[in-house]
Amino acid sequence: MNNKNNIIYVNMLGEFSITIGSQVIMDRNNQSKKPWSLLEYLITFRDRNIPVEELIDLFWKDEASNNPAGALKTLMFRVRKLLEPLGIPPQDLITQNRKAYGWTKELTTITDTDRFEDLCLRSESTDINSEECLSLCLEAVSLYKGNFLPKSEWESWVVPIHTYYHTLYQNLIHRTLLLLDEQKDYPTIIDVCQQAIAIDQYEEDAHYYLIYALYQSGNQYMAMEHYQHVNDMFYNEFAITPSTRFKELYKLISDKKHGITMDLSTIQETLMEGAKEKGAFCCEPSVFRDVYQLETRAIERTGDSIFLCLITISNLKGELLKPSVQTRAMDELGESIRTSLRRGDIYSRYSVSQYLMLLPTATYENGEMVLKRIIQNFKKAYSRKDLSITYSLQSIIPS
Repeated sequence: MNNKNNIIYVNMLGEFSITIGSQVIMDRNNQSKKPWSLLEYLITFRDRNIPVEELIDLFWKDEASNNPAGALKTLMFRVRKLLEPLGIPPQDLITQNRKAYGWTKELTTITDTDRFEDLCLRSESTDINSEECLSLCLEAVSLYKGNFLPKSEWESWVVPIHTYYHTLYQNLIHRTLLLLDEQKDYPTIIDVCQQAIAIDQYEEDAHYYLIYALYQSGNQYMAMEHYQHVNDMFYNEFAITPSTRFKELYKLISDKKHGITMDLSTIQETLMEGAKEKGAFCCEPSVFRDVYQLETRAIERTGDSIFLCLITISNLKGELLKPSVQTRAMDELGESIRTSLRRGDIYSRYSVSQYLMLLPTATYENGEMVLKRIIQNFKKAYSRKDLSITYSLQSIIPS
């Protein structure tokens, strides 16, 4: 009975399915979850016979049942019904004695998790060259269709196994991208990153290399767009600012690739790209810092008065707003700053709840008037009684 047609192939990464020959069953319908969960458990721990008490504790620990042993027999009957389309008698797939159940050891079972783990571990070997390592990595990446048993991811027994495979995957992605970067294979980097982000949208390595590969492939606009998307996502979801390496990446992708030219008109056109937008100039914190340092040098010579302003939005207790409210409020506040300041003024988002501005104005009182105008315009556009806006301003000290 143990021939090639009877090899059991099981997928558990991204979905749960069982294939024998041309017959397939999979958990894709909105069917009762318990039979599928029991089947997943039996196959995951197929190297041992599982005591009846263990299964009862797993599935009825938090439920009142007068006859848990009978309930388990009924559930096992339903599991065997699921297996019938595979063409092998279900009693040959699930073994049973008085005290335990188990998945067949008479037939060969091959799982995507075992193959994935094997490829990852082999790719970490020091006995292979970079070309062999990359080949193993790419094969492993193609196997990881998603997280371990996604429909059961909150089951207590699934969580540690999910964590194990996901950690393997994160390390694999990092290793794969480093190898591809060495070869400057940017199209493949883009493919790997997009697959990784589809599985885990907060995978920072994948976002970083996707932006970098888009830029190196000549898609500077797409790289800038994705950088802004990632920046906003981490602001809104985790209330964090970009890491240092992301800020350095921004400096790279925001700078035009250019060759040698003697035509000043062409250079001016390049320098003025994107400069037609009305209102104040919004920039990244790193650019704001450079402008600030330039201004401290300039006022040492000119004696002009420039104020550094910080405006903060919070709830009435001075705490961060709920993420959904925070996102809308900061967008509206940014727009109010842009339209309230002059076209030559500069501002930047400083944190998840703050903006910085540079105001060339003669007096503290004039600076306050500008800030009050911003707040007034904000409240016209977005009126909520549970918001508080505070500000502070200080004259820039010459360097």
